[in-house]
Amino acid sequence: MLTSFVLSMTLAAPVPAPGPAVPVGPAPRILELKPGADGKIMVTVTRTEKLPNAPVAANPNGVAPAVVAREISRTKVIELSEVKDLTVTTADGTKIATEDALKKLNSGAIVVVSTDGKPVSPTFLKMFKDDVLVLVSPELSGPAAGRPVARPLPAIQGGLQVLPAQPGIQIQIAPVQIAPAVPAQPLPAPVPPAPGK
Repeated sequence: MLTSFVLSMTLAAPVPAPGPAVPVGPAPRILELKPGADGKIMVTVTRTEKLPNAPVAANPNGVAPAVVAREISRTKVIELSEVKDLTVTTADGTKIATEDALKKLNSGAIVVVSTDGKPVSPTFLKMFKDDVLVLVSPELSGPAAGRPVARPLPAIQGGLQVLPAQPGIQIQIAPVQIAPAVPAQPLPAPVPPAPGK
């Protein structure tokens, strides 16, 4: 009887509502893009190029060595308008022409950049205003994008790296160093009491 009661309660239980949408893909990067002194908006891209290898100097068979091409990924700084397969949308999904996006970026703006070259999940885009630009291109995927910034080397104070003040939000995480375990030293032998005392 107890079994039938538990079974009937289980079958009568309400079905839980579906949870929130799970983001698809990695989180995007957030960059501030603005024209440089030359008026151009520059970004760092990763491009794969075919480069010939240098031939081997000596071949034991007397045959001329073959030159083999290999593919190498390199980072380059180029104008935003020269990025291959660039798709520009707003956070609400409206597609924008690249020329219109460049006009909007003339005064500088915060943009969202896809980190895997695929469209950014709408779950991530809910955090932004509808008019924020979203840039998607396989060339923009990777760890580096935006105009390269020359920064002085960090100073070391008390084991922590101290960076000079930079505009924007920064999070500095100090490296953790674990000291090696020191083996226990034997205690000195007790001194015997002096005779007669």
